Amino acid sequence: MAGSASAGVLVQTTTTCPVPLLTQPFKAWGDGASYELAPGGAAESNTGWTLTGGAGVTSGNEPWKVHSSGDAKSMHLPSGSSATTAPICVGLDSPTVRFFTKKNNGLLSTLAVSAVLRPSLGGELVVPVGVILGGSWSPSPSFLFLGNLLPILPGQYTPVSFRFTPVLGGDWQVDDVYVDPWKRA
Repeated sequence: MAGSASAGVLVQTTTTCPVPLLTQPFKAWGDGASYELAPGGAAESNTGWTLTGGAGVTSGNEPWKVHSSGDAKSMHLPSGSSATTAPICVGLDSPTVRFFTKKNNGLLSTLAVSAVLRPSLGGELVVPVGVILGGSWSPSPSFLFLGNLLPILPGQYTPVSFRFTPVLGGDWQVDDVYVDPWKRA
């Protein structure tokens, strides 16, 4: 996140963020909204991600290659792992997150998705966003996340990361993590 930060009421805030590079990666699925790729969200490397429990980049990309025709990798999440994106600048005008997932195994396994926020008083606040049931490569639903409401005022933004965690075992892949920056286009 660029720009000067200040302590907001609940979270660190800023009024300056990088101008997002917008694309329409989910247009083929009837979603014509413009999205910004989260930093490192294409999962072509570990750069920017915080990984635990054996999570890491693996061969195999979502088959539509919505980010780039040259993409060949995704984030691998074995049982007991988690992967957290680098922070992306969000505000009142950034209400949703979407991505691609694939469940490799784990009959009852689901993939938990959380927003990770940094409160003004320190530490981190993990807020559930949704759950993916799984299957072959597919785009996620458009998940609303409440972290975008914390800067409180229009024109203020805060850093939010997204954490992906397999639940009840299983083995997952995540690729191309995008946030919808509504009015910053």
